[in-house]
Amino acid sequence: GDNSGNGGQLVMFDFQQPHGPGSMDHSIASVRRYTEVKLFRDENVHAGMVVHPDKRRLFIVNPGKGSIVAVDVDTGRYSRTAREEYPIFSNRLPSFEYSIYECVDQEEVFVGGLKNPSGLALSRDGSRLFVAESGGRILAYEVETGALLHSIDLASQGYTSIGGLTISPETGNIYFVDMNTNQVVMVDKAGFTFCTYQSVANPEFQTALAAAKAQVESECAGVSLSLTRDYTCQVDGTIPNGTLFE
Repeated sequence: GDNSGNGGQLVMFDFQQPHGPGSMDHSIASVRRYTEVKLFRDENVHAGMVVHPDKRRLFIVNPGKGSIVAVDVDTGRYSRTAREEYPIFSNRLPSFEYSIYECVDQEEVFVGGLKNPSGLALSRDGSRLFVAESGGRILAYEVETGALLHSIDLASQGYTSIGGLTISPETGNIYFVDMNTNQVVMVDKAGFTFCTYQSVANPEFQTALAAAKAQVESECAGVSLSLTRDYTCQVDGTIPNGTLFE
């Protein structure tokens, strides 16, 4: 994310093909700015991101707001070129796409009320989102509902500057970086009390939602049903300052 200054935004970089080591020629690439996804930094806190492989949802730490943002990465529509409003790009050739995308599906506060959130990781089955609070906690949330399932206190063990977080794809153990001690620390999953849990998702609601999505997609060509979409959103193709490069 472009998280500089007084609030940044989500930016997607796609080089589309290998550009070679040390090469600054990015003439074949795509950079898209999702200006509606507002991000606020804390200079002293790592801000993690993780993509759910099946749901295609990007979870982003928003440190300055104490929250987690959830973005459906396959949504959003082209609005206009970004070259005039954000003149920070590496190539002027037409093959270099530099665009603003709007009307993205997002939950601005998938999880809120966090204290200095930092690292993010998904459980191996994708059902839980692990969120680190820099001061010494790791919290587990249900991906389907955003409900808090459990928390692990690490401050009592001397870890009060948690940064990056990941889950081993082989063992399921949690690994995190503690910045003050310059350590990578493992939390053994054998100590978890939430390896099995009762989902708080309403099965009747889930069934009805799946049926509604199927009906919309079958009756309305090219339209999908989303609970987070603003169906009134219209992209704005107006370039505020079209004379910038004249």
